[in-house]
Amino acid sequence: MITAIAIDDEPSAIEVIYHHATRLKHLELIAHFHSAKKALDYLKRNPVDLIFLDINMPEISGLELLQSLQVKPEVIFTTAYSEFAVESYAYNALDYLLKPFEFDRFQLAVHKAQQKISNKKNEDTFFFIKDGFKNIKISFNEIIFVKSSGNYLDIHTSSKVYSPRMTFSELIQKLPFSRFLRVHQSYLIHIDSVEKIEHNHIHIATHKIPISSTYKDDVFRRFNL
Repeated sequence: MITAIAIDDEPSAIEVIYHHATRLKHLELIAHFHSAKKALDYLKRNPVDLIFLDINMPEISGLELLQSLQVKPEVIFTTAYSEFAVESYAYNALDYLLKPFEFDRFQLAVHKAQQKISNKKNEDTFFFIKDGFKNIKISFNEIIFVKSSGNYLDIHTSSKVYSPRMTFSELIQKLPFSRFLRVHQSYLIHIDSVEKIEHNHIHIATHKIPISSTYKDDVFRRFNL
């Protein structure tokens, strides 16, 4: 499953993308934004696999938004202006959809994204952390949640807790976006580990993890609550 968001200041353009996306089982459009600034705030908290991105927007252009992201998802540009095509490919865009675009053209672009993202995810099923002079291998599937502790992270797995000197930003670059979710300034969870959500808390095994007001809308949107 590919997780994606759409960013376009035109509501009608968002409606087209949403309509096309609902016809593809392997694509989940988890959020959409008419404001590039709001989308940028969201992406800093919630990395995704793919962005459908308009280029010519007020306040911040699509290209400026991409430049400001530390973790850059795959991008399919959607625009009414063909003159941006050459410049957009300098940003390693997967495709360039010229409005108005039909479902078949949209599907072709998403298929490119699916191939690239799937290949990347198949290659990476683990990462390494440093422990003194040792490098310890951790599988993505082992992690149930991560807690920030000052300059360190407590990476909780089903059997052990690892505490490398690492920031959330560094960790997020190593993780597959579709499996993990930031729920609090100090907590990141593995979505498949969630047992229940109750009273602004997420229950994972014996742990009760708070959902902060900053991330509440993102969490409820992701779980369709």
